[in-house]
Amino acid sequence: MKKSLVGILGFSLTLSCGSQQASQVDGHYEDATEASMARYEYQQTVVPEYAESQGVVISLPLLTSYGRHDLAREILDSGVDTLWITVPSNFRGSLSSSEFSRLRQVLGRDIDKVKLIPQVTDGSLTVWARDWAPLGALSRDGSLHLVDFNYYTNRPADDVTPQSMGRILGTDRVSVPVYNEGGNFMSNSRNDCLMTSRVTDANRYREVVGDMVLNDRQIADYYRRFAGCESVHILPRMPYEGTGHIDMWAKFLSDDVVIVGEIDGNVASYYPSADDQRRALEVKKFLDDRTEDLKSLGYRTVRIPMPAPEFEYYGAVMRSYTNSLLVNGRAIIPQYIQKSSFSGKEYIDQKRMAAMEAEALRIYRSFGYETAFVQSDRLIASGGAVHCTTMQIPR
Repeated sequence: MKKSLVGILGFSLTLSCGSQQASQVDGHYEDATEASMARYEYQQTVVPEYAESQGVVISLPLLTSYGRHDLAREILDSGVDTLWITVPSNFRGSLSSSEFSRLRQVLGRDIDKVKLIPQVTDGSLTVWARDWAPLGALSRDGSLHLVDFNYYTNRPADDVTPQSMGRILGTDRVSVPVYNEGGNFMSNSRNDCLMTSRVTDANRYREVVGDMVLNDRQIADYYRRFAGCESVHILPRMPYEGTGHIDMWAKFLSDDVVIVGEIDGNVASYYPSADDQRRALEVKKFLDDRTEDLKSLGYRTVRIPMPAPEFEYYGAVMRSYTNSLLVNGRAIIPQYIQKSSFSGKEYIDQKRMAAMEAEALRIYRSFGYETAFVQSDRLIASGGAVHCTTMQIPR
């Protein structure tokens, strides 16, 4: 039995009937109206990540800027039918173009499973597909709907992805006037939906014409009406972590199991700076407290190692093994090998990395997942890893 934790969590409501930390962009309908979206109320339910997937969405910069062709290979090895890649509106090439020469080498015949998604709006693309791609939902008759939450207004080419995909796939798109990134959402097949107070921070102010200022209960109500959530739990966001996203420290592995990052109890000894020691212990306490919150909600919590935070001059780098992609029984997990920073090449806890990796693999495998690592040092230095750069689309 799940308990209500109003006052313990940032907000909790049971409903039965690379970093933009300072961004304050609020909800508005996109290429839609309230009237046109009314027919989608209570008509679809977002599918959990660990359910069967027909495909995964990534962006061209993941290949051209970060060279993560190995991630594309691992995705296709999971048995998906399609790997969708978003490309800019002015892209005039094809999969035969030079931009995809390395991908053709890595994928071989599987290049035929790759489909391009030309954006319908001008602008540069980012790698953060989890945040701007649509949430895949199934309607009552089993058809696919693309649930489209608002993304940053200064990234229009990314934000239009659900519209681009809807046109290509011939699939209904459901515009929801709530600002939230996909990395700040997770759900199970009981339709429990979890996120952090990043969502309330983002919808607190009116910044552009058409914005709605939304409070916790209004946000939760939109998730109930358009994403099929039966319960919505808004937890505090992790200190010093720029995105505010829940996927940086927690993840559903099944309906009942949530993995939560765990920082070494001796973490303070890694830092010469008293300020960094204090910050690291604050992050550790946050993770311990959220574990207790999730237990109180009735979940089985499993602690998975979380490497020590790296406090750089430009902000904190939070390596995470929860920032993985679950696709068709396969867990594609970020691996951290060599620090991507001007302050040195070794992580502060470099000597513990092999042991942490082994434990992360053991945990995923113990719940029946096949596993694969993808190096994510450059990605995590920009604010994300495997989960942040991918979005699955359900069968």
